[in-house]
Amino acid sequence: FIGKDIVTFHTLFWPAMLKFSGRKTPDNIFVHGFLTVNNGEKMSKSRGTGLDPLKYLSLGMNPEWLRYYLAAKLNGRNEDIDFNADDFMARVNSDLIGKYVNIASRAANFLVQHFNGELFPPRAIPTVEDVDLLGLLQIEDAVQEAYDEREFGKVTRLCMSYADQLNQYFDATKPWALAKDEATRPQVQAIASRCLLGFYNLSILLKPILPGLVGKVEEFFGTPNLRWDDLGSRPEAAVHRTRVRKFAHLMQRVDVKQLEALFETPEPEVAALPPPGGEAIAPTISIDDFAKIDLRIAKIVNCEPVEGSIKLLRLTLDVGEGKTRNVFSGIASTYQPQDLVGKLTVMVANLAPRKMKFGISEGMVLAASHADPSLAAGIHVLEPWPGAQPGMRVR
Repeated sequence: FIGKDIVTFHTLFWPAMLKFSGRKTPDNIFVHGFLTVNNGEKMSKSRGTGLDPLKYLSLGMNPEWLRYYLAAKLNGRNEDIDFNADDFMARVNSDLIGKYVNIASRAANFLVQHFNGELFPPRAIPTVEDVDLLGLLQIEDAVQEAYDEREFGKVTRLCMSYADQLNQYFDATKPWALAKDEATRPQVQAIASRCLLGFYNLSILLKPILPGLVGKVEEFFGTPNLRWDDLGSRPEAAVHRTRVRKFAHLMQRVDVKQLEALFETPEPEVAALPPPGGEAIAPTISIDDFAKIDLRIAKIVNCEPVEGSIKLLRLTLDVGEGKTRNVFSGIASTYQPQDLVGKLTVMVANLAPRKMKFGISEGMVLAASHADPSLAAGIHVLEPWPGAQPGMRVR
């Protein structure tokens, strides 16, 4: 079983390799077309379009819904099939809930309420007419042939047509009216039993497509591991089915919100950017916090290396106070002292003086650097644009 895009290899090259290496060649090769979405749109990972099965499951959508819908559209030919969201919801809710499950929910309630769940009158053996209700014998062979020919859509059409007949039979006989009269109530048991036996056989026909749902039906009837040979076209095979349990919901309807979420266009993934300068922005402060820092324009009057240190330069700064300040700055790896003399820079003017091994530092010069020097080496002293004067405050 392959897709049509690999036909050439699997029908020409691969069989030839098998044949001339003395191995068995395939008896048959079954080819399916592509699955498109919502009126022919091709599925594409790069565009984020298509039917994502993992997303489908994560939304709590029943896998049996999708199995049935795809089966209803598949045939034995190499043709593309389209997943249409509106059609999907209508088909699942109408066929599986409104037709198939509806048979059991209607009939079982009458048997449990009035006859202790017993199928047919006590000790009565179902007749051929009961078992072959509305032509099961005729569709059984047709369904089997359709499965063999991979005409899965035909299988679902035959089964839903049979489900329609069972529902029509139930409506026409009006068991709810018969149940009101003691004299006609036994007819209700026969009607409900025939419908449930039809539902039982219909479940066997659908089991290859709906194994999970039919598993619940097996629990309902107390008949595990139903097989094709269990079809009730033979009356004696149905005798052991004498009682049903209280009906419990077998399947929920498709919710339109689930479909909307399934095809919701995902937000484009934005690659996480590294923190600016190699480190995260510091916690937010208020304007009052910032106002406590007094930043001033300073002129570098003199600059010289610090004896005994390979990192520090000694800066003599004029901040417009009528005197100079002495500041040590760890920028020796990037700047030559003579290159800084006469430049303007920015300093923290109200920083408490700090006593160091080499003297007192009376402020701090502002400089920028990356947190990881291996990514961006260097230290960059801030330099105001021309026109700034020593003593001006940076606000």
